[in-house]
Amino acid sequence: MSTPTRLQYETLDVFTTSRYAGNPLGVVRIPPGNTLTQAQKQTIAREFNYSETIFIHESEDQGAAEHRIDIFMTDAELPFAGHPTIGAAHILSAHQSSSSDSGIGRKIITKAGPIPYKFDAERGMAFIEVPHDFHAHSHQLSPEEAAGAGVPASLAKKILGPLSVVSIVKELTFVMVELPSNEVLSTVSGSVDATKLRGNLDHPWFTGGLLGTWYFVNNGRKEDGTVQISARMVTNLGALEDPATGSAASAFSVFWAKKVLSEGGKSASDSTSITTSFEIKQGVDMGRPSEIKTEVELEKGTGDVKRVVLGGSAVQVMKGEIVV
Repeated sequence: MSTPTRLQYETLDVFTTSRYAGNPLGVVRIPPGNTLTQAQKQTIAREFNYSETIFIHESEDQGAAEHRIDIFMTDAELPFAGHPTIGAAHILSAHQSSSSDSGIGRKIITKAGPIPYKFDAERGMAFIEVPHDFHAHSHQLSPEEAAGAGVPASLAKKILGPLSVVSIVKELTFVMVELPSNEVLSTVSGSVDATKLRGNLDHPWFTGGLLGTWYFVNNGRKEDGTVQISARMVTNLGALEDPATGSAASAFSVFWAKKVLSEGGKSASDSTSITTSFEIKQGVDMGRPSEIKTEVELEKGTGDVKRVVLGGSAVQVMKGEIVV
């Protein structure tokens, strides 16, 4: 009988500094000389039963600047997702220096490509540069169309304006639903059914898979100009709500920054770009409050996306061994 492999694991709550809030994440460490098949990783992710579980492939070089991770949902592997990558950045930064620039020059290697990250020890936050190929779909939904596609009619009547559909990268697509108040946001249920939009969204950014419905309220700007947003995100897959969604927050932030720029947003006169910062609160109505930081830099003249940064805190909840 072969000897079982024992791997170290821990769980984090991401986009929060409080345990039992934010978005849970399973983290399995694969030391040098050990391997798991993709099927084994999928089975372990199913056992955790979190929205995502990551597998960190450790290097013999403790100071390695690059680490490869695999990201799994309970039923499929993902090329990229926000809260798993933020969680990985926290784990990988644990033994780095305490300077506020800790992690500069380091990268997390995902199936979507290398992702630069850094850790701000003073704020206790990790920041990653989000892969992006932003696309605003040509089709916009009216509130009436949204009601016919899965949004409750009583809620659809309160939607502010048409619903844009945007992708941060191909196959990560979200419907933007603006609501008038946090009170209305607290009543949210349902999501847009992707099958109702078949043929209306632009290929190849959306081909019929995951479609998230991002409900949000604009709470105005802080004194430093940061845009304050309250949000909820419900997927078309079983109408599941996510407590903190880095990819959706990134997609929204680009969408809103472009909207502000097109409406004559202000920036320094000697700058060729405009940067918009966001503070997004999600998961409050689920009892898992989360806080997501984003920053979007656009070319002032063209509106082209130069950079998307996603940031957040994380806290360890559990640790132990997995027997494979």
